[in-house]
Amino acid sequence: MQINNPFQMNDWEIRKFLKVVLAIQLALWSVIGLDTIGLHIPILRQLIGFIFLIFVPGILILRILRLHKLGDIETLLYTVGLSIAVLMFTGCFVNVFYPFFGISKPISFVPLIITISMIVLVLCVLCYIRDKEFSEPVYIDVKEILSPPALFLCLIPLLAVLGTYFVNFHNTNILLMFLIVIIALTAIIIGFDKFIPSNLYPLAVFMISISLLYHTSLISMYIWGWDIHYELYLVNLTKMNSIWDPTLPDKCNAMLSIIMLAPFLSIISNMETTWVFKIIYPLVFSLIPLCLYRIFQKQINDRVAFLSCFFFVSYGVFYLEMIQLARQQVAELFFVLFILLMVDNDMDKVKQSFLFIVFGISLAVSHYGLSYIFMFSLIAVWIILVLVEKAEIQRWINKFHYKSDIYNNLKLMGNSIPSKIEGRTIKSTYVLLFITFTIMWYMYVSSSISFNTIVSIGNQIASSIFTEFLDPEASPALNVIVSETISPLHNILKYLHLLSQLFISVGILTLLLKHKATGFKKEYSAFSAVNYLICLATIALPFASFCLGTTRLYHITLFFLAPFCIIGGITVLNVISRAFKVAWTNQCMNSSLYVLSIFLAIFLLFNSGWVYEITKDHPGSIALSQESVGEYGDAGDINAFYATYYTDRDIAGVEWISKYHDNYHNYLKAYADLPHLRILNSYGMIPQKYLNLLTNSTELRDGSYTYLGYSNIHYGLLYGEMHGKKYWNITYISPLLKKQNKIYSNGGSNILWI
Repeated sequence: MQINNPFQMNDWEIRKFLKVVLAIQLALWSVIGLDTIGLHIPILRQLIGFIFLIFVPGILILRILRLHKLGDIETLLYTVGLSIAVLMFTGCFVNVFYPFFGISKPISFVPLIITISMIVLVLCVLCYIRDKEFSEPVYIDVKEILSPPALFLCLIPLLAVLGTYFVNFHNTNILLMFLIVIIALTAIIIGFDKFIPSNLYPLAVFMISISLLYHTSLISMYIWGWDIHYELYLVNLTKMNSIWDPTLPDKCNAMLSIIMLAPFLSIISNMETTWVFKIIYPLVFSLIPLCLYRIFQKQINDRVAFLSCFFFVSYGVFYLEMIQLARQQVAELFFVLFILLMVDNDMDKVKQSFLFIVFGISLAVSHYGLSYIFMFSLIAVWIILVLVEKAEIQRWINKFHYKSDIYNNLKLMGNSIPSKIEGRTIKSTYVLLFITFTIMWYMYVSSSISFNTIVSIGNQIASSIFTEFLDPEASPALNVIVSETISPLHNILKYLHLLSQLFISVGILTLLLKHKATGFKKEYSAFSAVNYLICLATIALPFASFCLGTTRLYHITLFFLAPFCIIGGITVLNVISRAFKVAWTNQCMNSSLYVLSIFLAIFLLFNSGWVYEITKDHPGSIALSQESVGEYGDAGDINAFYATYYTDRDIAGVEWISKYHDNYHNYLKAYADLPHLRILNSYGMIPQKYLNLLTNSTELRDGSYTYLGYSNIHYGLLYGEMHGKKYWNITYISPLLKKQNKIYSNGGSNILWI
């Protein structure tokens, strides 16, 4: 049995296509109407709102552009990317222009639903005018969807959702522990080319990605982490005021990826911002490894492409640190879409240029750090490509020098020679456009905070590059390499990382020596070389990773470097086999992939914290160690865990402060350790300028609160910077606490008053 492929709706007959689009819009209006009269159907509005906002605008634009026969993956990815771009810039337009027409609260339900509905209707009309003649629908085989391998892969995210439910409500991690094992075994199964056919590798990549993301993001009923708390504060501030204030001097305030996108999704879908960050953003972010698979697959074989993606998602930053950075999740989607466009030689150049511009400016307004890294990489790659082209032109001229007719023709062609030789998509006009837009945006939004930050970082690097070169004190990455870990098992993970980086180095060397044999396109190769140099810079240069942090910067470089880990691993294993005269059982390539798949499975077990949870060796996984960290962890483990994780009682205490403190006079000062200052900001909606770190040198102001959370009360630990330490015992501040009166307690948080 065959049915129309929903992922390639842009290939359907136009009337059927528009009927589906308008049916989705009508369904959204209907559930909104039912909500208005008090008939609430659980989940329905959230589901229809998500489909309408995340898919409909983008698929309409693809049809207007007459982009057909893209394939399932490209159609899905371009659809989501274009839809998110439409939402961000529509929100920005509404916020800027509607007040001139007397609409003082543009970021509210009525203006947003009317605007996006009208945009969709206009796009439908343009679709019909531009693309009414095309109709070549693609069908999918239901038998393939219902095959045992496909059903097995679809069960993996279900394990993640059920596993987090059992952790949150029954305090058992058994399903999540089983989940990690299943994911690791999936890598081995595919590495050995068993059970799962190659046409299901994209499904495997997506299911593994969303499972790893949800197994952490769905922990707790509240957001957890660091930066995401301030992102939540800014989004809720925009929703409360029903307007965005672009003059607010903060770096995050310039990011449309949270300031406009999250309110749009929350208001139209009637979903709390917390759950937008915990469900929708990870779902969108899970498309990035899928996109990477397609990028790699265009250049290398399927199994190597899968293992490259598995290495990318196995690195803990993907499902731990990135969950705490909503703005960077969106920015990375546009970043990876740029790469996908770059390696696509089949798309019409005019349409490709349009998408380059859309995804480039969307990246620029989504995350300042990634925008600057991309900008500098773009400049470096453009220079490399120009030099390579000149070298190729010279070789052409030297080759045909004595053939006067051809030689004269080459001289007459002048600047047209590079395009005929290379066919590159990175043009000087695009580089200048991206640089200009990025600098202008960050100079004129949020009081130039983001622009000033990058200037100050550049000054710091320039002033200390010679005095602190290869200094472990100045380079966090180098410090991690040379320092001891807390246990032998944790030391194993350190060496697993170093081994993977050795593989990457060998892979890059292979690329440089045998570029044509590797199959990588020149532009991708240039970006890979530049990103490898960025990795080296984070080790050697002081402050080189300051704007993002070493781990996040390394994560970004893996967009290009991940395949070279597998290629380098194959090369190393081949050398070892020849050196020790080891006879591989099958072809050398297959045997190497067997070993590397096992290596990656072990890599995931360590990175996820599964090994430490099993051995009770300093457990600290946010998903797996809620019960064991207090029993088997030391003070450092407990402090690190509760630096990002909050209990229901923590939030209840914050909500009490938010409810009862005086909103109509000067804000009352609130004191807490660093993690609890964050939830006073996000869930208490107290501006950061009224929040103060609690230390033994704190001078309490009369009429102020002191907040103590779960980790402070039950473990006697406070987190922050004091005397060079990241945490200290509560006894250090006992004199301060004795001066105050307890006015609230729920067993997990206390509020004191002076």
